[in-house]
Amino acid sequence: MSRTDVYLAKSTDPYRAASEALDSLNFSVSGKKVYIKPNLTGGRPSQDGLTSDIGLVRAVLERLHDCPKITIGESCSDTAIAFEELGYLDLVNEFPNVQLEDIRTAPIAWKPIPRPFHTNEMPFNASVFEHDYIINIAKMKTHSLAGVTLCLKNIFGFVPTRKQKLMYHPFIRKAVLDMNQVVHSHLCMVDGIWGNEFDEIQSMPRKTGAVIAGDDLLAVDIIAAEVMGINLGNIDTYRLAFDMWHDPEINLLGSELNDVKTSYRQGALFSTRLRYLKETTQSLVYRAVNRH
Repeated sequence: MSRTDVYLAKSTDPYRAASEALDSLNFSVSGKKVYIKPNLTGGRPSQDGLTSDIGLVRAVLERLHDCPKITIGESCSDTAIAFEELGYLDLVNEFPNVQLEDIRTAPIAWKPIPRPFHTNEMPFNASVFEHDYIINIAKMKTHSLAGVTLCLKNIFGFVPTRKQKLMYHPFIRKAVLDMNQVVHSHLCMVDGIWGNEFDEIQSMPRKTGAVIAGDDLLAVDIIAAEVMGINLGNIDTYRLAFDMWHDPEINLLGSELNDVKTSYRQGALFSTRLRYLKETTQSLVYRAVNRH
């Protein structure tokens, strides 16, 4: 198996780190319809540890040339407010052919899962399938259900509605394996300038100073998790992913892991555990009366 390049940039500046990583990987896309999926948790600034910094998105847009359609999409608690407060409306005005999509209100396409782990079919926003190239921009965070929320988990945002999310979120460890068989990421990035530890719902920022990029989702997630001091081999989702796709051999470029490696606490607040117990109950009710 050939080794896959992953670039690790050490910096306190998200845009500069992303630009360094993309240029070192010779990233450039021309003439394609591109979908960019950041991780936006409301309108919180990236320093709170919950939201992908817009600097990574800007760095990507500057390296897209003659692309007839560029969509930036997300589905958070209030996507329109998040786009406005985080500066995405400025990107629409600045870069040609860029449009914003609130995935929660997008048309829905049900897709069969080639090798089901949790369900035989799932709903996605239909427009993502009108694009040729998917750019996955995740945030470096722990997650009480999934272990970590990196590029593999970021695809969960393509489930459109709140009720549909609730049907799958309690089972996210296997649901994301189903989703990533349908939506394939071509470029993956993780914003770890400020990450978030312990509880994915509450802001518990951890200054880490890293941006990771590459074209292999699992390789990027492995390096991001190593920066966090987490071994993905201990998370069943990733063990299954390695078996289904591959356990990549990585050629790490840029900074050394020890330059940025830290130790992220894992866990959840009691309030978060109660929320997930409620979601599990809601999920079972919705699944009894809705297509899933």
